[in-house]
Amino acid sequence: MDPWSSLTTAALASTRPFVVHVNCLDLAESRASVGSGVLLDHYHVVSNSQITGSGGEITVHTWGDRKYRATVVGDDPLYFLSVLRLETRLDLPLPSLQVIEPGMLALAVGNPFGTEWTATLGMISAVERTIYRPERFPVDGLIITDTVIHPGNTGGALVDLEGHLTGVNGIPWIHGLSLAVQADVVGRIANQIIEYGSATHAWLGFSGQPEVVEPTLAKLLGLPADRGVSVGYVAPDGPGSRAGVQVMDLVVQVDNQQATALGAIRKALSLHRPGEEVPLTVLRKGELVELSFPVEEIPNLRE
Repeated sequence: MDPWSSLTTAALASTRPFVVHVNCLDLAESRASVGSGVLLDHYHVVSNSQITGSGGEITVHTWGDRKYRATVVGDDPLYFLSVLRLETRLDLPLPSLQVIEPGMLALAVGNPFGTEWTATLGMISAVERTIYRPERFPVDGLIITDTVIHPGNTGGALVDLEGHLTGVNGIPWIHGLSLAVQADVVGRIANQIIEYGSATHAWLGFSGQPEVVEPTLAKLLGLPADRGVSVGYVAPDGPGSRAGVQVMDLVVQVDNQQATALGAIRKALSLHRPGEEVPLTVLRKGELVELSFPVEEIPNLRE
């Protein structure tokens, strides 16, 4: 076997224990939906909510052709992810995570029929990307890849050539590119759904563009990075306004993390629950100003 084939077949073999088949049978509607999922831990599976959203009886097929009943813990309305709880503990190897960078090769792995695994090979083009849904809801923490994602591997695993999990397969996008949700984002959403019943999707109430800070000024002020987000608009009734964010502010830090883009700010805020206050640092007229930012949900997201 050639070296590339050896790598890909070994990677595919290592994913088989944690990539599962999900079957949802709705007897009332005489409808069945099938697809793929990924083991999160020994009791939970994440899949695509379009597979499990119809309700009914859910069966998870695992490696070795074993079948387990499952129930929906919760669905996420922004990422269309569904978290399932298995009726019994699974003693199977769990995925290990990998730091991802553009240029890495990736396999999109699925188990669409419960009897065999499928895989497509491609390259990761970009990470930490944000796209906006038609309703203008921002979806952060996405992977752009030319690895083919199709109905059979949607909800399955996007892995590197060592079999480490990089993301959960999303949808075909545009111009031969597809979208996957980064593994760290999937983990955050799933853990919040398991613990609280829903995941946080923070609303900023302001918009802006990344901007580089003059290095001398950044050093003088002791900034955590030489860049931030220059605020161009503040909604009058949003959390940004309530926190005291102003047009022309440069947001440089949120919750002690670098604020290099709007998506990075939302990502840091979404680690918290609505109603909490998170420290936000802005550069205003040459001085650092500390604000307290209220965590609020994106309006109308769950309607």
